[in-house]
Amino acid sequence: MFYKEDKVNMLIGLLKEYHVENVVLCPGSRNAIIANNILEDGSFNCFPVTDERSAGFFALGLSIGMNPSAIVVTSGSALLNVAPAIVEAYYQKVPVIVISADRPQEDIGQNVGQTMRQYGALDNYVACSVNLTDAMGDNTYYHNRLICEALAKSGEYKRPVHINVPLPSPAECEQADDMPAIPYNKIYVPEVSCDIEDIRDVVDEMSSARRPMIVLGQEIATQGLSAELEMLKQSVVVLSEPLSDIYARPYAGFIESIPDSMLPDFIVYIGGTTVCRSIYSRFASITDLTVWRVDQAGEFTSPFRRLDGVLRCSAFDFVRIASDRIKMDKPVVNSSYYHEWHEAFGKENQRLMSIDDNMLTAAATVKYFEEQLEDIDYDYYVHYGNSTAVRLACQYAWGHGVYCNRGINGIEGSLSTAAGHSVIKENDMVFCVLGDLSFFYDQNALWNNNLSGNLRIIILNDHHGGIFDNVKGLEKCAGRDRFIAGRHTADARGICTQNDIGYLSAKTVDEMHLGIVTLLTADTERPMVMEVMVGS
Repeated sequence: MFYKEDKVNMLIGLLKEYHVENVVLCPGSRNAIIANNILEDGSFNCFPVTDERSAGFFALGLSIGMNPSAIVVTSGSALLNVAPAIVEAYYQKVPVIVISADRPQEDIGQNVGQTMRQYGALDNYVACSVNLTDAMGDNTYYHNRLICEALAKSGEYKRPVHINVPLPSPAECEQADDMPAIPYNKIYVPEVSCDIEDIRDVVDEMSSARRPMIVLGQEIATQGLSAELEMLKQSVVVLSEPLSDIYARPYAGFIESIPDSMLPDFIVYIGGTTVCRSIYSRFASITDLTVWRVDQAGEFTSPFRRLDGVLRCSAFDFVRIASDRIKMDKPVVNSSYYHEWHEAFGKENQRLMSIDDNMLTAAATVKYFEEQLEDIDYDYYVHYGNSTAVRLACQYAWGHGVYCNRGINGIEGSLSTAAGHSVIKENDMVFCVLGDLSFFYDQNALWNNNLSGNLRIIILNDHHGGIFDNVKGLEKCAGRDRFIAGRHTADARGICTQNDIGYLSAKTVDEMHLGIVTLLTADTERPMVMEVMVGS
């Protein structure tokens, strides 16, 4: 007899995949679902120990010099009773997997018996702590990733880990004669030193794929990475944004409408976030997709709801080895797939270049600014604010890398970040292009005596948060402009005056053109702002 609890059955399957053989089972009702299914599975050496404190040390003993062992405890104080053993395992560097059954989330903190805040209770003494959600639902990939992250880190770091599993009462759980099938996949993580052969194996797998792709998210580029990547771009479809600090091709405008023939079947994902959300939504829908992550820290991150492995190496090492394989004339890509993408890149470029330059819009302003940058003969850095500004950067900033606070994508701090950068790059020009809300929210960035004339700012002022104009459904909201989009009538002239900042205002296309040229060429000792009163 098995309990039909999907996350438990996924956990059991992955325990086997990570070669966990020994399991200590402590008595309890809430953990009965886990204990029963482990016993019924018949793949484990199971040891009953009543006292959780003793059981924890028993599990430690089982793990010394072996693969990680697991200990399963019930809800409540049982988890805390294993703490002394887990602390000992932590400092001995012995891998022990603590699996704690928990009550449903709605019972926590409500004076329901045998409840406490279990998740995070052992955080100081485990390499990883994960909390599975109450119900599996559509969270199959999410649970898979969490369990794999914990199990992989236990073996890799030789430390204990904690997996907390909220469960219903056994009386509320359906039963079945056989173990219910639940899909899962083991995520492979090479050693910290990441052997070259590990990288070559992934490159070979990419080579044999019919539709491989490299996706580059936000990354501070390593010297030489661009040159190596150019070799790969001759054979492999590469999606990169300016935030990757790599020469980018525009793609955000067509990614939602690409035909199935252009969808990748193999992705190597490098770097952090990407601005284009369509990548996530479109690629996450692919049923037959392999995703490998290149991350020197070994983070289990993938926005595509699929992760088959993590290469613990630098982006440069991966790209260098991959480009070497290309140089050896090893075929990498299906030609029709490759050419479809490059044709789409070209069409998107033509579309973006065809915008009406006679309208004073945010797009026309950024386009003209980026065109003028091409003729600049001094060193510079460009920061873009979040929301509309950085999306325009992805469309027009193709010749240089872009800085943007995309870690959590907030509008606060874009100007302050650029200001700080300008101080440490005192011999170079630092530009900041941002929207009106981002500017006014961070206006105190200009209240700073450390600033000098190498900081130049473009404000795209449409008197509200323009990004909200593109959110479907909000057009029907009566209070959108006032209560959501932050509609206002302010301008930056007074702020600039009080902080001794040079100020230019542009209300026509000609004024915008002249202002940008002035911004790029004027010799000043204090920062300069150009405020463009753009339309929608």
